[in-house]
Amino acid sequence: MPAIICLLLALHWGGSQYPWDSSRVTSLLLLSGFLIPVFIYVQHRMGDRATVPPRILKKRTVWSSAIFEFFIGACFLLAMYFLPFWFQAVKGASAVSSGIMNIPMLLSVVLFTVASGIIVTSWGYYTPFIIGAAVLMPIGYGLMTTLNIDSGPAAWIGFQIIAGAGVGIGMQQPLTAVQVVLDIADVPTGTALIIFAQALGGALFVTAGNTVFSNRLVAFLAEYVPHVDPQVVVSAGATGIRGAVAAQDVDGVVHAYNSALSNCFLVSTATASAAIFGAVMVEWKSVKGKNIEMAA
Repeated sequence: MPAIICLLLALHWGGSQYPWDSSRVTSLLLLSGFLIPVFIYVQHRMGDRATVPPRILKKRTVWSSAIFEFFIGACFLLAMYFLPFWFQAVKGASAVSSGIMNIPMLLSVVLFTVASGIIVTSWGYYTPFIIGAAVLMPIGYGLMTTLNIDSGPAAWIGFQIIAGAGVGIGMQQPLTAVQVVLDIADVPTGTALIIFAQALGGALFVTAGNTVFSNRLVAFLAEYVPHVDPQVVVSAGATGIRGAVAAQDVDGVVHAYNSALSNCFLVSTATASAAIFGAVMVEWKSVKGKNIEMAA
């Protein structure tokens, strides 16, 4: 936990509040880099008394599922966090309206999660859905990088559905996979590891995404409207930019916001693409004959 806190603080401060080469940021990165190997070493020495016993991590499906879930948590939470900003800043939606406009992704996640759970229960195999998710997600999030001021509902609804479908068919499958390959006594630890990986991926990359957004927004403001004070735009927030700058500068500020958010969606696309490295390593096993609880 201390290592993760140090890493999160470094990612949050780096490039925004303090330069990346500042003593605060570099110290936190070095401390995190030191504590993580120490934690791994201690866990290895403790054996079966470790928080996550090595016998669990040695299971191919467990560590590959954790990798997959780490990246799916990263790409999904990144998009869920920044997409409302796009609706507010670029489309001029209110905070409430931006939440409503985000429903297509949430609804598709829920529907495809339920549908994939039903199919896995009857068919038995979950690995194809994990691989399918690793293919669909980069497509959906990659398409989101093309969103611009002129994008209509067909684009932002359709792109959300594609990304949500990928997340929906894949997000819950690792929880099923670890129940298949682990002994019943190890299942609670295995499922906790998967949930932790998902939460960690989201926390790390939302923090990193904030840094990317802040840095790129300032850079794009300097490019599109160099005479506008970036601090005024940042302080106004996504919903207040139209009232914070002169009318002739609104288009430039909106373009800067759109470009900065496109960079955030690129991070989502990259993490979604990285999920394939975990997906292809998950073993092909059936849930048939296994006493498991299907995630819904």
